Amino acid sequence: MQQLDFINETWIIYPYRRTFELLERNEIMIKITVLVLIMFFLSSCSSLLYNFHKIQSDDRLRKTEVRNLLDEKALTQWWYFDFFFDDGSVLVLMFVPHHWWTDPEKEPDAKTLIYVSYMTANGELIKAEKVIDSNEVHYDENGLKSPYLEIIRSHQKKTREYTINFFLDEIKGTAKIVSNSKAFSPLPTGSLKAFGTKFILGKKGKGLQYRYAAHVPQGKVTCKLDINDNYISLSGKAYHEQGWFTGQPHQMGDGWVWFHFVSQNINIFGAKTFLYLEMDGQVIIGGLNSFNRRCVLSDSIFANKPSNLLVGGKFSFNSSNSSFDIIPIGKKSTTLVCIPSKDTDQIWGTVLQPSIITIQYHGKEFKAEGLLLLETSKMSR
Repeated sequence: MQQLDFINETWIIYPYRRTFELLERNEIMIKITVLVLIMFFLSSCSSLLYNFHKIQSDDRLRKTEVRNLLDEKALTQWWYFDFFFDDGSVLVLMFVPHHWWTDPEKEPDAKTLIYVSYMTANGELIKAEKVIDSNEVHYDENGLKSPYLEIIRSHQKKTREYTINFFLDEIKGTAKIVSNSKAFSPLPTGSLKAFGTKFILGKKGKGLQYRYAAHVPQGKVTCKLDINDNYISLSGKAYHEQGWFTGQPHQMGDGWVWFHFVSQNINIFGAKTFLYLEMDGQVIIGGLNSFNRRCVLSDSIFANKPSNLLVGGKFSFNSSNSSFDIIPIGKKSTTLVCIPSKDTDQIWGTVLQPSIITIQYHGKEFKAEGLLLLETSKMSR
């Protein structure tokens, strides 16, 4: 009788156990199917795809910024600022917790990189960088501090404020930034787990965790610079983003091409997969691009061989209610950043290219001259 009960129990339990085993084995396929269906739905509903900024939680993106400060620092992580001043000068500042590509075994060492590049109104370029031990940097939820750089954040409700103090030999300064605009990420919550990252990066990318947000899509900046005891006061437009990727730069697939265009009343930044377009203070697009409507880079110009430092090109975009072309106006571009890898042929570079934009919106055409920042981190092969 006991044996019979055991047999009955086995026959009752086995089908359920077998079902759970099959579900576990097919969990990955289920996730892939669901994600593909979601992306297909979004690609067919461009209004949702292009307007993540309308549904994003501002508080959630603030929390990603705190995590960037307090969590373990990723192998590929950055704090990035660019300032377009009213006199025509431009300043780019970057802070990288792990100095990429410095170890012969392709693992970043315990070094931190601070990089400042300033182009004066007459085109003179002043660059400065400092590599320090990572243990010289101290983080808390209010910002970060080191002997050569301080970033202080002070946020009140929808207003984001930053103070940046930098003390390098070639250039010193203080910048105060105020942003009244909502933070933006091309990711609905500002972050992706490994599975989602792999889907976004494609077959050449490595599926690792990823966070990315522009905490100041556009703001106002006042800045005081000290260049060899020459003091300059400036004001203009500010942009600030933060990125966090647990892998190394060359594990992001083909690398990336990012751009930021600023004119008197137009602000655009993005990449092949996402776009933020603001005109006269109104956000027109802020989200992912669909599969057949992406930013297209053409007429690429490279400064070197093996052709991995991009110094110029044309950007085009077309959707149901807006389109634009950003085209060089014939002036030579200026290389603000050039950081080559020591163990691959990848280069992280940023150039400034005077350009003109032609934008179509709701049946009307607008044209404006401005400046295009073109950032790449690519392999030649």
